[in-house]
Amino acid sequence: MTDPLDDFLWRAALAGVMMVLVAAPMGCLMVWRRLSFLADTLAHASVLGVGIALALAWQPLPGVLLVLLAIMALLLFSGRHGQRLSEVQLAILSYSGLAGGVLLLGLFGSASISLEALLFGDPLATSRQDLAVMAVTVAVLGSLLIHHWRAFVAVSVSPEIAQAEGIPVQKMQLLLYLMIALMIAVLMKIMGVLLIGAMLVIPAQAVRVWARSPEQQLAGAFVTGLLALGCGLWLSWHYDLQTGPAIVIAAAGWLLLARATKALT
Repeated sequence: MTDPLDDFLWRAALAGVMMVLVAAPMGCLMVWRRLSFLADTLAHASVLGVGIALALAWQPLPGVLLVLLAIMALLLFSGRHGQRLSEVQLAILSYSGLAGGVLLLGLFGSASISLEALLFGDPLATSRQDLAVMAVTVAVLGSLLIHHWRAFVAVSVSPEIAQAEGIPVQKMQLLLYLMIALMIAVLMKIMGVLLIGAMLVIPAQAVRVWARSPEQQLAGAFVTGLLALGCGLWLSWHYDLQTGPAIVIAAAGWLLLARATKALT
């Protein structure tokens, strides 16, 4: 009897489901907190982390986490001093990190790392080891989300009201930043650094016009993410398309359908 995990399509589907499990709630929190552009900044800068890891003969994950945590520290430092990094400053970090990472990959590139897969993802190349790492990551992030969900929502919707209710706003922000960094560092293998931000933002935005509560938007983002995953895998399999971009296009299609349906009602 064939082990389903020996089938690369099943591994890709399982990895995608695990991605949606955390991308849906994290994406909603980022949309509510107006951190959508931050996802792209962190994802693009993670290429620099991969390049640093190669230069130091490390595994990619520690290098990516090092760069992402440095950006998070900068965000927290600027926030504590009454300032917030502008979209222009985030864009500079994003493009500089991406360009620097590509240069380092050219200098210290390894045959085991494909630049195309790094940028656009390759769910079909998911290994058993990748699934194990993702499962642990999803379990950790899921536990934190369940335990702190109400606090995260309160801080994302209105930090001032959350502070008045006795919620430790700065601690919750720090925890959320750390979770975002861990999620992107681990899951970028599926969608790639150029597309992971799309799966955080598009499903959450697709149901925003319909949702009447944070929980409804979360449920809708989860369903939209799964639909995009299924459609993307089907398109990739039947039409020999790149899987990551196909999933994002499918998500964008569901977004347009949701907006069009709302406009007609």
